[in-house]
Amino acid sequence: MNTELSLEKQEQKEILPFSFKNLWMLFFQPKRFFSLPAIYHHRSIMIAAYLIGMFSVMDRVDQNLLKAEFGSRTSFMLDVTDAWWSYWFLILGMGTISAVLVWLIHGWWYKKRLQFSGAKEADPQLARHIWALQSLVAALPVIIVTIVQTLIYSSYLDAYENSSILNFVVIPFMFWSCWVSYRAATSVFNTNAWAKFWFLALPITFYLLAMGILTAILVNG
Repeated sequence: MNTELSLEKQEQKEILPFSFKNLWMLFFQPKRFFSLPAIYHHRSIMIAAYLIGMFSVMDRVDQNLLKAEFGSRTSFMLDVTDAWWSYWFLILGMGTISAVLVWLIHGWWYKKRLQFSGAKEADPQLARHIWALQSLVAALPVIIVTIVQTLIYSSYLDAYENSSILNFVVIPFMFWSCWVSYRAATSVFNTNAWAKFWFLALPITFYLLAMGILTAILVNG
């Protein structure tokens, strides 16, 4: 009897996504990771959401810098990117607000894609947990690369204008995150063949189009 209770408690143990073993599985063995009982450490999920919020703000800064190359750079953006302390102050500060927004909007869209893929009764909270975990595969490498750039370049603007091999390190993870997302959806939820479209074909096509448009702008600019 005690053995049965012990086994049941062990099976219900929360998964710590940021332990080295689990993080490795999430990135490189997603099917195995998402085959584990979907009971995730709540605080870890909130940390993941915050990191994704930071990633979202970083992306917005890059978009503004790209626009500035074809127009006039605002004094605010110049001040933010001309020093690392102001850049990180913005990322860390606005990351909280961004985390709430992406949690609500992107989490909702992830659940809708699950429903479009046959998982009509997908639990909204679990869908957001899975979305946060699979999003780490794209977000965490960008954050790590930016931390490394902080040690190499004098400012974020300097790092942005002197693109190095570090900038290309994150691209494979962007596409790999689509596969992780697909594995997550099909492992945790009861999906149908449409999952290949909503979690693989659609996001990969979006990334390819975005990269194509960016390349065209840079070449013709």
